[in-house]
Amino acid sequence: MAEKAVIFDPNDAGCRWVLGLVLAHERRWPESDSEMAAALELDPNHADAWAFLADVSVWKGQPSEAIEQAQRALRLNPHPPAWYYWELGFAQYAARQYNSAVVTLREEATYRTVSRRVLAASLAQLGRIDEARQEAALFIANNPHFTISHWASTQPFQDESMREHCVDGYRKAGLPE
Repeated sequence: MAEKAVIFDPNDAGCRWVLGLVLAHERRWPESDSEMAAALELDPNHADAWAFLADVSVWKGQPSEAIEQAQRALRLNPHPPAWYYWELGFAQYAARQYNSAVVTLREEATYRTVSRRVLAASLAQLGRIDEARQEAALFIANNPHFTISHWASTQPFQDESMREHCVDGYRKAGLPE
């Protein structure tokens, strides 16, 4: 569908970044990069594109770039949806900036959402195990079917060390295998 949307309107930045994200999920990295770049060339101020590009950058093992991209999205959208903070917190976690990730993921806009999983991992990496387990339990209460193994098998990481880093934090937080 995303490919058809780009065919119908190749000048729509929204169609391009959605296609770029889909291609990343399919691990078609060069094509994903091309579509994300096209989206931002068409509309360099498309905040959603910058936010999702942060996710792609983490998957590719580029957490510093992901932080910059998520921060840019937040600057471009003064009233962002909760998931922008999740993207920034995820990038901060990936960059091992755990204190920053905790602050970001406790933002009122995103706290109490599924971003709580990354918050639990960040707290665990800081050695704040009791807090991490508490957040993990609250996450599981709302997401009872979550398992680390299923999550890990569905994430399109190009950089396996990023996947392992997330898995490590989830395990330390006490999330179910």
